[in-house]
Amino acid sequence: MRRALEPPFAVGALAVLVFAVWIVKDAGYAPLTWYTGGLFLVALAAVALLMTDRAALSTPALVSLAFLGAFAAWSLLSISWSSDKGTAWDGANRTVLYFVVYALFVLLPWRRESVPVLLGGLSVVALGIGLVDLARASGDPGPFFIYGRFAAPAGYANAACAVYVFAFWPLAYMAARREPPPLVRGVLLGLGTALVELAVLTQSRGSLFAVPVATVCYLLIVPRRLRAAVTLVVVAGGTLVAQSRLLDVFDPVRLGQADAGHAIRSALAAIALTSAGVALVWTGIAVLDGRLELGARTVRTANIAALVLVVAAAAVGAYALSGVDLGAKWRNFKAGYPEQSTGSHFALGLGSNRYDFWRVAVLQFRDHPLQGVGADNFADDYLRLRRSSEEPLYPHSLALRVPAQTGIIGTVVFLGFVVAAALAVTRGSRFTEGAARAGVAAAVYFAIHGSGDWLWEFPGLGAPAFAWLGLAVSQPAAARRGVLPFRIGVGAAAVAVAALFAFPWLAELESRHALRIWREDAPSAYAQLARAARLNPLSAQPDVLAGAIASRRNDVRRMAASFRQAVERTPNDWYAHFELALAYDALGKHRLALAHLAEAKRLNPGEEAIPVVNRDLAKNRKIKRDQIDRLFVERVRSRVGP
Repeated sequence: MRRALEPPFAVGALAVLVFAVWIVKDAGYAPLTWYTGGLFLVALAAVALLMTDRAALSTPALVSLAFLGAFAAWSLLSISWSSDKGTAWDGANRTVLYFVVYALFVLLPWRRESVPVLLGGLSVVALGIGLVDLARASGDPGPFFIYGRFAAPAGYANAACAVYVFAFWPLAYMAARREPPPLVRGVLLGLGTALVELAVLTQSRGSLFAVPVATVCYLLIVPRRLRAAVTLVVVAGGTLVAQSRLLDVFDPVRLGQADAGHAIRSALAAIALTSAGVALVWTGIAVLDGRLELGARTVRTANIAALVLVVAAAAVGAYALSGVDLGAKWRNFKAGYPEQSTGSHFALGLGSNRYDFWRVAVLQFRDHPLQGVGADNFADDYLRLRRSSEEPLYPHSLALRVPAQTGIIGTVVFLGFVVAAALAVTRGSRFTEGAARAGVAAAVYFAIHGSGDWLWEFPGLGAPAFAWLGLAVSQPAAARRGVLPFRIGVGAAAVAVAALFAFPWLAELESRHALRIWREDAPSAYAQLARAARLNPLSAQPDVLAGAIASRRNDVRRMAASFRQAVERTPNDWYAHFELALAYDALGKHRLALAHLAEAKRLNPGEEAIPVVNRDLAKNRKIKRDQIDRLFVERVRSRVGP
């Protein structure tokens, strides 16, 4: 244990602490949250790389670093051709953050003993956060559940599921190893069972596909597959015992029934009992495992047999799918969300609006094949081309995000990173034996689940995935401490990245403070929003906020000026055009109001409020902006859930 805590463990522990804070705070989704942690990680990486030895990297590891850095640079370059440049800056900076995390974990010579402590530490923290949130939810489910589904701590049920499943793999792997004492192995698997059961409470339909595929990948990645498979069987058994109590939470919470708190407490009790049962069972198995000595040939045969079983299970699954009416399933998938029935969100089948999201992402790639539309520039095009009533910010798929937003060039560069990282992992001495395999399995799971959801946008998930991959790519052997050119390069890169993060971070701080004080001190709020606009001249958000405050204060001249500036910064923002039309109407400029309303209609033809305002303008009726605001609020509330 003493060797595990030796340098550079403290650096890894501080990084894991940042990941843990992100997990607590909506998995790091809010820009203010991840920019704050990102600036700390940039400083941490600079100090660590300048003050300590660095790892002696293999050629594939260096190539993977170069490709990921190139992908981050290309994402930054995409700001220049993006429609919403402020959003593109945030999206590109998130990619830069992942590069910083990957570089930090690749370039340091981690001790083999440190790896399981870092991986397991974050997993245990994630479990603790989830259990505390679930216990708090028994008093008031509202802040922790969305439409009957456990969404804490991410604020989005599918991302919450990913947090728990991501954290499960390291614990399962370490419980399968013979090195820890039997009691420790039992406790680890019990904790892993609790993570899986928390994931069940999220009722993520995407997990029904992502977890089986990730399980196959996990068993292909780890050694001693038979022992690893047995741990999964034991966890599955414990989860099945608790299943009814876990699923019984859905309806009482969704329907706001009086016994919702009791249902949550029953689920907590079931998690505690089954986790303790799994821990007890696995401790007993571990004791027997420690006394049973098998020959190398027997072990190889068992692992081969387990691999054959995995392949056979995949073949059986494929055969079972061949008997399914795939045409009907496809039509169900394209049809959108079905009406929620009682019992379980899992029972909804494949229906969602993802087909429509993905259709628009494909159209973006078709229209901009070489360079893409720019980082995170999806929302405007979707509103213009959508067939659903949803208003997603992201395409809900990493596999489509990369080509649609960074084009062929970005896709080739990103795939180059994936291939180089895979080669670096398989050739690394740490990967051949250590717990780094579990980190790779968790990163693979993140990629699989993220291919059908917008998990990339949660740094509380993405950053650990790149960190654990970096641990497997890194080499334990230290190279010569950085020479002068290396030190200069690290220092210059740190300053550049800190500048990229600092300006939008400071702008976000100013905007947040303005929102808190505008009722008591409107002039100061306007001044802070003006500073935010100067700090982040690419974003229209400060202007939109200033316009919204002016609207609430009935200062229509300032409202018009603010939304006019927002339109100049982001011409494809339908909302800025819409609010500018309302301001011009209040000022008696009906021709301009009609022109901007028509532009809002072109940019968002499915918006329900536009025809209402258009009718009032045509009949020279005074538009009541407060009623329009209430319409937006009521619509958002009615759509919370699926």
